[in-house]
Amino acid sequence: MIRFLSSFYDNYIKPYFFSDVEETDRSHKNKIRGAGRLIQNTQLPIAVRADAARDIGILGYTGGYERAAQAADEYMASMVELLKTPDFEDQHATQVLQGLSTICYLHIANQDKAQALGLPNILLEFLSPTSKLSVIPQCWSCYLLNILCCHNIPIICQLKDSTALQASLENLKSLDWDGWPLNYAQELLVVLGFQQSVKNDGLHEEDEQKGCTYTKSGQMLSKQLKKDVYKI
Repeated sequence: MIRFLSSFYDNYIKPYFFSDVEETDRSHKNKIRGAGRLIQNTQLPIAVRADAARDIGILGYTGGYERAAQAADEYMASMVELLKTPDFEDQHATQVLQGLSTICYLHIANQDKAQALGLPNILLEFLSPTSKLSVIPQCWSCYLLNILCCHNIPIICQLKDSTALQASLENLKSLDWDGWPLNYAQELLVVLGFQQSVKNDGLHEEDEQKGCTYTKSGQMLSKQLKKDVYKI
């Protein structure tokens, strides 16, 4: 009887409820592995491998958290290594950066893996004044750094003391970010503590006009409380 019920469930009930989900999951898994084989094949042209890196990112992102983890575990090292290719063309660098951005987006474990692989240091090189990359891959490098810093204090601590990065971001923020949701150079300057948020500056100015000021920790003080603080 138990064997009959188990067989009935496997043949008639489970396919009805779970076939589409399992098929989608299997499809993403197989496609990720197919793209991964292309990346790891060093005999292929860089253009093919870079295109596969972008595809892995898309598949990892659309496949959900587990598929993103699979993509990172199996192929992130190859993707990061691909960024070290001498005389990397802008288009190919952009594709690999796009792939890494999508598998690291809101994925702390993948961000940690990226840090362990030395990705932040590579991005610092891409943003340095001596970099040969054009504006587009530099913008993507800046965007990827924002993603790596998201909810990840160790990476923020690694970057926040880089005066070279601050100078690069200051230059990059003045460029045209049209088509991007945000000016990610400006965002990163704020995240790393190089610069206060323009919004916060405006709020502070408005509050000071009302007789308020701020402590170094950012806490707002009323005029009376300000007097009490300065008495101490």
